[in-house]
Amino acid sequence: MLLRKTFRFEASHILPRHPGKCSRLHGHSWVLHVSIEGKINRDTGFVMDYADISKVMHPIIGALDHFHLNELIEYPSSEWVVVWIAKCLEGVAFPWFTIALEETCTSYCEISREEFNAASY
Repeated sequence: MLLRKTFRFEASHILPRHPGKCSRLHGHSWVLHVSIEGKINRDTGFVMDYADISKVMHPIIGALDHFHLNELIEYPSSEWVVVWIAKCLEGVAFPWFTIALEETCTSYCEISREEFNAASY
């Protein structure tokens, strides 16, 4: 079964190598989706408690919210923001399956744990 918890944060960035207007300072209302895959625990009735997902993710969201992402991530495209979040989860006992990020209502990127573990980010 797949669970998904959604988080929101506001942040600015500059993409200096972008050929258009994104090369200038601008911000977004970002929407982050974290998915967990697992079986339902017969004792708890949950794959994972949504509150436990929030406990893990809130420090990460706090580091991003109302922040200029270029001060945190070398080139803060949506793709690199997702990789940065995945790196924050390394070493944490947290069974994430996918991390997806909406930069705008029409622009979305996603990474799976399998893809993240196979790549050398």
